[in-house]
Amino acid sequence: MSNIGGRRRIVFFLFIFILGCSRSILTQERGVQVGETLEYQVFIKGLPVGEQTLQIVGETFHGHRRVLEVRMRMKSYAAYALFFSYEENSLLYLDAQDITPVYLKKVITEKNDHREEEYDFGAETVNKKVTVQGEQPQVRQYEAKHPLLESLSLIYYFRSRPWRQEYHQFYYFTSKGPQAIDYQHRGQERIRVLADYQRADVIYDPVSQVSIWYSQDERVYPLRVQVNTNFGVLTARLTKITH
Repeated sequence: MSNIGGRRRIVFFLFIFILGCSRSILTQERGVQVGETLEYQVFIKGLPVGEQTLQIVGETFHGHRRVLEVRMRMKSYAAYALFFSYEENSLLYLDAQDITPVYLKKVITEKNDHREEEYDFGAETVNKKVTVQGEQPQVRQYEAKHPLLESLSLIYYFRSRPWRQEYHQFYYFTSKGPQAIDYQHRGQERIRVLADYQRADVIYDPVSQVSIWYSQDERVYPLRVQVNTNFGVLTARLTKITH
């Protein structure tokens, strides 16, 4: 998978991932709940093209590490199958203390192509395994840098409001390995979300050109995400919260 292809996929769906964890010390600190489910609708030039649901399952162990388990399902609308078709089911384990990825598995169907991606994030290396239908698995190893994030865990990391501790840099895992990124906290803005207006913290990533609006309450929900691309502006909007 090329870096450009990966970037497009990240740009398209990055903004609809949410952080959550179980009722523990982390729950008390971050105000999230097991079973929290958030639904988003994705728009291109004002047209709804897809949706995603992400549920906080709880805490478990991966090896000897305590982790948060998050499951995600995303798919494009059938009405747009002539132009594109995408479905992804993912399992993500996040370190329960520093909210960085430990393990990630994606099962992806794009048009008629099917593949699985697995990532093991170790202390010194990251192992990536890609299995494409009908082909031999491809395995790569990269040097790990910290804090090291990928597209799902990036949103989780920001939900802990790192800008309040003056942390403005992280490493993003690309197809060529970790890349240093300095994000920007652009203050607050009042936006419409669900059926009301509220103020949100605005975060901007100059590399992917993604802007994320986070709620200022204890839940720190990503309320809206917007990105400029060569084919127009993509926007994701929070549509429903259930527990």
